[in-house]
Amino acid sequence: MSVFDGIQVPKVIYETQSKYNGNIQVVQVGSTRKIKVDGIEQSVNHTSESSKRLVWGRMVELLKEEEPELKNILLLGLGGGTVAHLISENFKGTEIVSVEIDQKMVDIAKEYFDLDNVLNHRIIVDDALRVVIEPETYNLHAGYFQALYVDIFIGEKYPDLGSSGNFIAAVKRMVTSGGLVIFNRIYITEHQDDVNIFVDSLSNYFSKVKCVIVAGHTNSDNILICGRV
Repeated sequence: MSVFDGIQVPKVIYETQSKYNGNIQVVQVGSTRKIKVDGIEQSVNHTSESSKRLVWGRMVELLKEEEPELKNILLLGLGGGTVAHLISENFKGTEIVSVEIDQKMVDIAKEYFDLDNVLNHRIIVDDALRVVIEPETYNLHAGYFQALYVDIFIGEKYPDLGSSGNFIAAVKRMVTSGGLVIFNRIYITEHQDDVNIFVDSLSNYFSKVKCVIVAGHTNSDNILICGRV
């Protein structure tokens, strides 16, 4: 019997190039299916245990703590739809609107991650900044959403627009008075100074700002930052 018996080797089952995300791979490891963008894990299938343990599941736990009666939510950044699935499962009947700039990502989520099975889910394929600045163009209304989640990574990179005052102010306008906004940021060593500055800046826009650090694989951590409008 070899020490390597039972080890599950990752297998790339789909790969493509995107003008927005660069190299996108769908990787299968046993019963877990992942999306990787330029080698960075972006989504896993919602039925995987790691989806509950890592940032996606912790985000939903934060929603349960902060908005237990959640009725609607706007997701900026869809990826493979992990969070959309988990919200749908944990908040029955909740209206979910997702914004995703990359049609290829939406297609992958439908083909490999059962995205069409998410109930009460509308997808807008466009730039998140444009959607929150001109919501009426997309049949959305400012001040409507009870909660909003910002998860707009491209691989490991957080777009500059995500830290701009115009973007954050527009995000705030989409949420009802007293509503919740959550930002997901990668919090590994090389990003921590930038993220700490970002957290400090949010106090200019939101009240009751708090942070939850989520341990990932090895030293790959995320931080969830939430505040009230």
